[in-house]
Amino acid sequence: MMLYFVLLFLPYVLSARTRMVLPGYETLRTRNGNENSHKVLTVDRKECKFPFRQGGSIHHHCITISSSRPWCSLTHNFDRDFLWGYCAAVTTQPSVFVHSSRRFTDLCQVNPCQNGGICTLVPHRRSFECSCPENFTGRHCDQRKCYETIHLRYYDIGESWGRIYHRNVERCTCVDGEISCERVRYTAPEAECYDNKGTDYRGVVNTTVSGAHCLPWNSDLLHDELHMGTVERASLRGLGEHSYCRNPDGDKMPWCYTLNDRAISWENCDVPSCVMRSSSSRRVVQVPRPPPPPPPPNVLPDTNQTNDAKPAKKPVCGKRHKKRISVAKGRILGGSSALPGTHPWMAALYIGDDSFCAGTLVSSCWVVSAAHCFFRSPLVSKIRVILGQHNFNVTTSDTKTFGVEKYIFPGRFSVFNPTLHDIVLVKLKKQDGHCVRRTQFIQPICLPDKAMTFPDYYCCQITGWGHMHEKANKYSNLQEAGVRIFPFERCIQPEVYGNHVTSNMVCAGTDRCVDACQGDSGGPLACVKDDVSFLYGVISWGDGCGKTGKPGVYTKVVSYVNWINTIIKRKPKSK
Repeated sequence: MMLYFVLLFLPYVLSARTRMVLPGYETLRTRNGNENSHKVLTVDRKECKFPFRQGGSIHHHCITISSSRPWCSLTHNFDRDFLWGYCAAVTTQPSVFVHSSRRFTDLCQVNPCQNGGICTLVPHRRSFECSCPENFTGRHCDQRKCYETIHLRYYDIGESWGRIYHRNVERCTCVDGEISCERVRYTAPEAECYDNKGTDYRGVVNTTVSGAHCLPWNSDLLHDELHMGTVERASLRGLGEHSYCRNPDGDKMPWCYTLNDRAISWENCDVPSCVMRSSSSRRVVQVPRPPPPPPPPNVLPDTNQTNDAKPAKKPVCGKRHKKRISVAKGRILGGSSALPGTHPWMAALYIGDDSFCAGTLVSSCWVVSAAHCFFRSPLVSKIRVILGQHNFNVTTSDTKTFGVEKYIFPGRFSVFNPTLHDIVLVKLKKQDGHCVRRTQFIQPICLPDKAMTFPDYYCCQITGWGHMHEKANKYSNLQEAGVRIFPFERCIQPEVYGNHVTSNMVCAGTDRCVDACQGDSGGPLACVKDDVSFLYGVISWGDGCGKTGKPGVYTKVVSYVNWINTIIKRKPKSK
């Protein structure tokens, strides 16, 4: 009996990037160009809440992710609340009612409610009421509300609100479905720049360097991310019911969360540094520091404290942004769109014209990937490696592209049995005498010690740009999910993988976690210990994508860590 293996592999449901318009659930577009769904009820007559968050993505209509039937969330945050229902198509059925022994024709038989409103009889009034979609109002749902993109909500006709727009304070009113705003004087003190890292910045800038609008810190769309409800002593860090730029995690400058292509993201804010502003307007005079005072007479200097003593080094690998408080909780059912910089060791390997694999940066010039990605022996001139990439095949100011100098297989690897010893080292080609310059978005992961192990059912993380399901044909933006270490004794059972799994492999996934899929080969199985991420496995193979009882199989890095260290620390031969 031949077992079918999938060698190019991330999550079967690793995110909610599928977007389709379903019959009966078509979307409306307002005059401002904002998309919103008709009001939709579930089969048990509960109201769908649009937009809602699922897998870190934002949806404005019923979806078929993980289900053959359209469904929706009953709150604005499915990731947090897990309340949902199957969508029922909106229909208006004729009916009758009896009053004072007289038969009345249903007033809703010819629906008086416009723009998708639902007509409901009110017998004691011998009348009807219209339940309007979120973006319409009025007795007959014939008046359009105003959608405020900064607050992500609709305002009724005549309703007023305040907002910060292009650094100006405005007072806005909804007039006949159109937003009418006027600039007003802001009397509170306004910080026009930030000092140091901006942790004390309390200004009112709410746009990012790309011009995107910030989400409010109390937004219901934020769940696992840092926000007003998750940050300890939030008010002291400047968080509140507003969308102003802040720096609650000690990043290099103020930032905020945004919506980017229907996914939660974050970005640095368009606010200048006070130091840069000061230096551009006046000359900065360097004042020399006074020499240290001499020790008192008859007192010997402390030989344990020297001027050239270096402070303890911080970890130089396995550290990342903390814009999300948890990405590998046991409650994860599917996956989620990763936040930029959350996995700064991810490498995208474009091999030839039609092949793609992932990899993991482990040192300045070396990337670890899966050997089977290179079993056709591609020319190094046909390989490019992109670091800092978030969206598939998209380069930005945060990405860096490298050529490849060489790639090295372990001595026991064979193209005739590519699931064995499925690991490869890829050396980046230096640019201007060096390889990687570390940034917020490009950092190496830590290699494990040879004796490092993680217990069964320990939840680690997988990341990649691969297919969303087994028959998909498109790549995604960077996805992340938690997978649990699968007991080795169970993985080698005949009904799972039998003797196809060796001691140089580790199994992970199944049950309430997710799986890897085509396009994710070579990516990391990263396990966190003491807040530091270690490369514990390399995505290798499996039976399909996300099949019950069929975990993903990963190359066990601890079995090859001595070989890796020997290669990457090898000194070049003298000419």
